[in-house]
Amino acid sequence: MTKKIPAIIILICIMTAFLPGVSRAAITPYFIAINDTLLEFNDETMPYLSGSEIFIPVKIFEKDRGLNVFTIGSDEVERVLLYKGMAKIANFSTMPGSSVTLDKDGNILNWPPARRIGKRFYVPLRQVCDYFDLTYEIHPIKRDIIPDEQMMLIRIVSSANFNTPTFEGLNRNALRAAYYNYYPPPVSPSPATPGPVETPPPPPPPLDYSGITVHLSFYDISAGDVDGILNLLDIHAPFGYHACFFVSAQDISADPGLIRRIAGSGHSIGINLTEGTYEEYLSTSAILFEAAKIRTVIVCMIGSDENPAAFKDVGGLILWESYFDAGFYDTIEVTTITATIPSDTTARLNIMLSCSEEAATVLPGVISFLRLNELAIERITETNEPVSGRTKPE
Repeated sequence: MTKKIPAIIILICIMTAFLPGVSRAAITPYFIAINDTLLEFNDETMPYLSGSEIFIPVKIFEKDRGLNVFTIGSDEVERVLLYKGMAKIANFSTMPGSSVTLDKDGNILNWPPARRIGKRFYVPLRQVCDYFDLTYEIHPIKRDIIPDEQMMLIRIVSSANFNTPTFEGLNRNALRAAYYNYYPPPVSPSPATPGPVETPPPPPPPLDYSGITVHLSFYDISAGDVDGILNLLDIHAPFGYHACFFVSAQDISADPGLIRRIAGSGHSIGINLTEGTYEEYLSTSAILFEAAKIRTVIVCMIGSDENPAAFKDVGGLILWESYFDAGFYDTIEVTTITATIPSDTTARLNIMLSCSEEAATVLPGVISFLRLNELAIERITETNEPVSGRTKPE
């Protein structure tokens, strides 16, 4: 965005320790197994999700794990080759201006382009498996194995002795150990040294978020990865994770089918007044009704220079002012963000993100934090009381 955000915006961003460190920002913590072998659970083996596509590290094919598919190249280059004998060859390039995949005859394969995230090279899972006659399954790990989070297993198979449920049962201890090795629990303090020392005060009780209601909302659906956000919300829909998407007139005109998909998935629709006028609301509302037969009085003013206070009592509109932009910080620390969340009180907070690729990366950690701490999730509707603003930190 090119316009300055008003100072009365509320800044709420929750990043959990489930995605620690900048180097892990682009990966997704899924287990990967090849045939009857569980791979190490680390940054080098985890996949990368973009929209509805899953990309896996090309290093998975560097050694013969029984798939009979091999790679030439490394993460340090901008072109790698996957091959199975001489009949099946996939030549991937991420060079600027030529991010294409070619077969052995130089014909372009209509695949999503390979990705380079940092120094790692990723290739599309579905297309690679189809092309090289492999099968794959995305399997949810039983919660009695890893109770702290719903983890997923991607299993790629050319020839295996066990089906996936049996494979999971045989590897339950390895799955649990790998998870807690990657996400170690907090270290208990060392026992106090014997001697005449003062008794330390009792530790404070754990924070109680049971009285907090959280709203999820998004804006700028053209920012790059709204599909990834919608897919993640679809997965968590049974747990009540519905959001409100604030759209502009340009958003609606550019992709009315996407607006209908958002509404059909159970999410609310609001209007983002980029010019900040009531006339803009009336014209955008008419476009919205024509595209999706939806009427709404929920509005926000992201990117507008107008004073939001002018809309508090205009035309019965409901103004939401809560906003988050990672640009407000050089770095985001978990303790900095979670310290702003009140506890032991009845409060209503709004987490609003743009539909950027960065937001889609942060969102799994946000949802993990909300579920782990059992915060109540409520969809924004016309009957909700708007969240009050909070000054942006200096």
